[in-house]
Amino acid sequence: MHLVLSYFHKILGPRVFLAYPDASIEEEIINKLIKIFDVEIGETFFEIILINKKKRIINLYFELDSPWARGNKEMIMLSLIMKLKYDSRLIYSFLVDASHNMINTPQVYKAFYKNDDFHDNDIEIDLAHESIKQLLYECLSNLIDRLHLK
Repeated sequence: MHLVLSYFHKILGPRVFLAYPDASIEEEIINKLIKIFDVEIGETFFEIILINKKKRIINLYFELDSPWARGNKEMIMLSLIMKLKYDSRLIYSFLVDASHNMINTPQVYKAFYKNDDFHDNDIEIDLAHESIKQLLYECLSNLIDRLHLK
């Protein structure tokens, strides 16, 4: 199981921002995530099934308020990559909770500018980046605990 946070970079387009665990995810799956994000689906919660890979990619698209972003919104997608069948209500609840935690973290949008040349030397960027990493790690740990209890 992998949790992937993607965002829409203002110049480069969709990019994977963080993934847990840190173990590498197949390049083909990363490319599919980027393509999925780049297509306007019109839904905020959706699932892609990769039959040949025997994997499911469950996605939640949301936006963060950001005075630094074009249109004052960061476009974000949380994706959970799983091999197993799952209770979709549990996964939906997990992704929504994780997104709300992120949305409610003060100045979290700054994390997405970690390697941005225009916002160098801003300690709040590093703090926001660490906040997101910790938040996603805790959310994923809680999900794993819930899945193992069933």
